[in-house]
Amino acid sequence: MNSIRSQKLSNMKKIAALCLMVILSSMAWAQSEDTETKVIKTKRVRIEVKNVDGQIDTVVNEEIEAVEYQLEEVEREIEEVEREMEEVERDMERVKVETHSVTPDEDDREVYIKEIEELVDGDSCARTRSRKLVETSMWVMEWGVNNWVAADGSLDLPENFSDLTLNKTSANFHLGIIQQGINLYKGHLRLVYGVGIEWNNYRFDKNITITPDSKPMEYTTDQVNYRKNKITSRYATIPLMLNFKSNPKNDDKSLRIAGGVQFGYLIGGHQKQKWQEGGKKQKTKVRGDYGFVDYRMGYTAQLGYGDFTLFGKYYPTMTFKDGRGPEVNTACVGIVISPF
Repeated sequence: MNSIRSQKLSNMKKIAALCLMVILSSMAWAQSEDTETKVIKTKRVRIEVKNVDGQIDTVVNEEIEAVEYQLEEVEREIEEVEREMEEVERDMERVKVETHSVTPDEDDREVYIKEIEELVDGDSCARTRSRKLVETSMWVMEWGVNNWVAADGSLDLPENFSDLTLNKTSANFHLGIIQQGINLYKGHLRLVYGVGIEWNNYRFDKNITITPDSKPMEYTTDQVNYRKNKITSRYATIPLMLNFKSNPKNDDKSLRIAGGVQFGYLIGGHQKQKWQEGGKKQKTKVRGDYGFVDYRMGYTAQLGYGDFTLFGKYYPTMTFKDGRGPEVNTACVGIVISPF
């Protein structure tokens, strides 16, 4: 564009110089009475100056008109180039807007920063999970306390089993060996299932020893002051839950809600006792059939935020087989360690 403008100015200077030459020549020629014709030639213009009876007659070759026409053409080309440049500038602005290359205002800047923080947040993106169809977790643990619940909803046992009242520190532990979640809706809702093992410890307040394989349950009251006295059931489990996350991209900032059922199959039971005698620590562990049901089903629920999640379980299936122990159910509450 600059070269075109320079060419235009150069041509205009040439024309101005020619006009000045014509004026000077005419003034000098007017003082003469000859009728001779004076001719001025340049590369592009031929000018004839005649002195007729003191009157100056100037004839300019039509090539000047051609130059003027060319100048008009150059002006039109310049205008066309300017229009094209304006169109290019508009296209560039539109591309900047579409790619967010324009300088953002304060609100937009906060949005961009927030998006970047979400991408890099949480242990160098280690905890940021993509929306896979199936996600897998290992060693999901639940730790809490459990107790027996009578048919009337109380913690009081029937009178004939009152000696089996449990200590408040009876522990419950569930180890989810492997759990998987099927994505049902954008990572927010998943169907969770898995395989695990659950231990229910029933710690007695009184110093009793249960006779294994007894039908109905038989026990004796001992003269030993047990430091720990409990019977334990061990079940292989299959949990099946619906799991909701408010922020599937970042577990640390996600509300967690889950609920479902847990099926169990009895794989073992034992009674463990610890006491001190003669200044030495003593303990026994007797494996056997303590009357626990072989199969059970329970309801489970979880509620939490980030890494902190609480759980609750209730088994409507009786804890003991019919006639083998008190008619009670088991309830558990606690926290989830390494939640899915």
